[in-house]
Amino acid sequence: MDHERFRDWFSRVDELTAAQRKAVAAVLSEPPEGAASLAAIELGVDDERRCPHCGAGGAVSRGKARGLRRFRCKECRKTFSALTGTALSGLHHKERWLAFSTSLAEGETIKQSAERCGIAPSTAHRWRHRFLAAVRQAPDRLAGIVEADETFVLESRKGERKLNRKPRRRGGKARKPGLSREQVPVLVAADRGGATLSHTLPALNADSVKEILEPVLAPDALLVSVANRCYPPVAAALDVPHESINASAGERVRGAVHIQTVNSRHSQIKGFLRGFRGIATKYLDSYLRWFHLIELGEQPSPRACLEAAMARPCLRFAN
Repeated sequence: MDHERFRDWFSRVDELTAAQRKAVAAVLSEPPEGAASLAAIELGVDDERRCPHCGAGGAVSRGKARGLRRFRCKECRKTFSALTGTALSGLHHKERWLAFSTSLAEGETIKQSAERCGIAPSTAHRWRHRFLAAVRQAPDRLAGIVEADETFVLESRKGERKLNRKPRRRGGKARKPGLSREQVPVLVAADRGGATLSHTLPALNADSVKEILEPVLAPDALLVSVANRCYPPVAAALDVPHESINASAGERVRGAVHIQTVNSRHSQIKGFLRGFRGIATKYLDSYLRWFHLIELGEQPSPRACLEAAMARPCLRFAN
């Protein structure tokens, strides 16, 4: 944190609640790693003690369970902790989660994560995908000029026992040049403000693209793509204007219309994935979430990684 950001943060210290002051003091006192990890997890319950089951606030304390404070909702009478409803619920060794979050923030391998946390590589692998399960890989909104294009990643069935083809070496190459069924399409969309979405496509068609773009594309956005038959029907279905770039004819820029932002994202994603030397396709979306977490924007702190992993994506009440 630079000096200006520290001054801005420090100027708002008086706004902290009593619970927030206690949490900050616990962090600044440099407690043992295990205690610091548990303290970071406990921040998953806000000052209102809102129930993850029904959304009501004002839950009352009911002792501890599995090392964490337990609360009981006055409305639905159900109990909960900071991990209830999160992807991390049920995992053991909570005292090592902050160390594992450090490993995620630094982009370490499974072996490095296991050594840092003192856990088995199989546990590190399981934790990686549980931690990444709740990380957002789509913004709340893509607005203004929104560029969309797909990139392709070599399909991998690493770890599967039954293959209908000859196994490839790690990383490997497709048997045929160009696009084929061996390539997995990844839709990437980005607006000029930097908001970015990336998601694997079950099929490269208009229906699949529309399903991913519809929740986040602003109604007044301008959709820009290459000259691909998928995008005009998507723009028509979402009732947004559309412009295309004919890259095959050598067109790159037409005024403000181009896809250079999304092409830059393609390059960043490929560079990030290349370091892992072949990712099983079933885990590709997890690695795209990891890319969003540590490669876009500022380098996240270990606590920020832990908070992202503890997000509750599927609450059963309306906010």
